[in-house]
Amino acid sequence: MAERAVISEAVEVDPLLRRMELDRDTLLAIVAYADAERALCTSNDVKGFDLITMHDKAARGLREKFAGSRWEKCENDNQAGIRNPHLKLRVIPCNFDDNAGNPDKDVNPRARHPKGSASKKKVRCNQTGWLPGLEMPEPVTGEYETWLLGMYADDGGRSAELSLPLSFQGGNFNEFVTRIILESGQHDPSEVGRKSPEGDAPTEIVDIEIKRK
Repeated sequence: MAERAVISEAVEVDPLLRRMELDRDTLLAIVAYADAERALCTSNDVKGFDLITMHDKAARGLREKFAGSRWEKCENDNQAGIRNPHLKLRVIPCNFDDNAGNPDKDVNPRARHPKGSASKKKVRCNQTGWLPGLEMPEPVTGEYETWLLGMYADDGGRSAELSLPLSFQGGNFNEFVTRIILESGQHDPSEVGRKSPEGDAPTEIVDIEIKRK
């Protein structure tokens, strides 16, 4: 297996995202919006509703900002996100622990809640993982490479990355072939209170799977 890559410098991050037809500033705005909505939750909300809210608003933001001629709304396997049928890429949000956005190659961020057997089975679809410096791989017909918009937020700040998981063990992701660091814990107070787009209320997210379809 190729050595894991962690990309954190803007001079590298920005062109990589452009090749994926994504944009760092837009991804950060989506995470900031989701964080602002999460911050409105209180101890009187249902337990875990802050994570549900963050997940929902990030998925909604991905769709509202990127869906168009190249990206489209994706609901495969009850996973809310977007996909690019031209590049065969898929992006779905995932709540990570506080190692999200940590550029240390020896650190593995983990999902906030253990994932099910379906995630273990379908993460294998990413094992042809793409590394920076290589051409975008030719996709297997009909299959999508799934990336995670990994996010962490609390009252002290937030962090985020775009990650391609490679392996799954013990109910969690334990290896990433590529991690693109978007934000490493800096909190921008100007983002708090960002006007939220119109739309439906969040729904419960049961599991996040990694799949090409």
